[in-house]
Amino acid sequence: MPRVTLVPTGQAFLVEDGETVLAAALRAGLNLPHSCKGGHCASCRARILEGTVDYAGEVPPGITPGEVREGYALLCQARALTDLRVETREVRPAPDVEVKSLPCRIERLDRLAEDVIAVVLRLPAVEEMHFRPGQYIDVMLSEGRRRSFSIASAPADGRHLELHVRRASKSGFTGQLFDSLRTGALLRIEGPLGQFWFRPESPRPPLMVGGGTGYAPLRAMLRQLIATGDRRPVTLYWGARETAGLYEHEWLSGLVASRPGFVFRPVLSGPSLGEDGLRHGLVHEAVLADHADLSGHDVYASGPPAMIEAIRTRFVEHGLPRGQLFFDSFDYAPDTLARMKARQGSG
Repeated sequence: MPRVTLVPTGQAFLVEDGETVLAAALRAGLNLPHSCKGGHCASCRARILEGTVDYAGEVPPGITPGEVREGYALLCQARALTDLRVETREVRPAPDVEVKSLPCRIERLDRLAEDVIAVVLRLPAVEEMHFRPGQYIDVMLSEGRRRSFSIASAPADGRHLELHVRRASKSGFTGQLFDSLRTGALLRIEGPLGQFWFRPESPRPPLMVGGGTGYAPLRAMLRQLIATGDRRPVTLYWGARETAGLYEHEWLSGLVASRPGFVFRPVLSGPSLGEDGLRHGLVHEAVLADHADLSGHDVYASGPPAMIEAIRTRFVEHGLPRGQLFFDSFDYAPDTLARMKARQGSG
């Protein structure tokens, strides 16, 4: 089995046949930077200093030809052909949190929009889950499958965890949440996970950009700031296809009136006659139109891979240092992507 050595930490692990480098690292207890696990978001990008990797299929879309020539690879898709020395970014776990696997029950199911449902989970009375606003949990399914959902509630909201789930299928897990699962149903979750969380120590004003249910982790950040009395200026851009997708527009509009320094910028990308009085276009383009220079902000972005990729490229061009961009790319789970590719291939 190929051996992977991380630089500069010197940590090492073995990669099994057919296993990606990221999967092997996680199995070894090393939480390397990652997000979508689908080859889109580039969170897991790392430089291969020695050795050779390949991909099971085509080069994933989250890495450019120039980056490949410079020796970079996406570890969530790369498979080791030889022993490797890999230079990675610092692996920094969220402070004061412990990843746990816990049973929980569905306390409540609230329809937020036609295709979005709020799932409120009740943890066991004897267990707690400490998390940072912005992180996510995995719902564990059969055959080792899992589905990732950002936590939409804040730590200050109490012991219940709220998830905002968009329907992605008729028969899969999200379809079951809409059609067959009921209050009291038992689930097993693992978390908190991810390196997307609010950095309260930064002196720079946060600029939040959410696409669709990518609003959920930003909501957790906002609710925590409100609960702790943090009065720093915050701007939220929330993009949706139509007005129904802005399912907490009323609460956010009220927040503008009640919390000085909070700015809400809703943006619709779908066709419209303009009677809604809202801004139209792509949400990241709205940010760029309002901010010629982003160097003075921390940007927190979450949503679909295309939005995240545009932000990673365009915001840096507008002065945003890469170290001031924190993002979470919402992609399909790897097994779902595999089924979608298989259907496309047979069509």
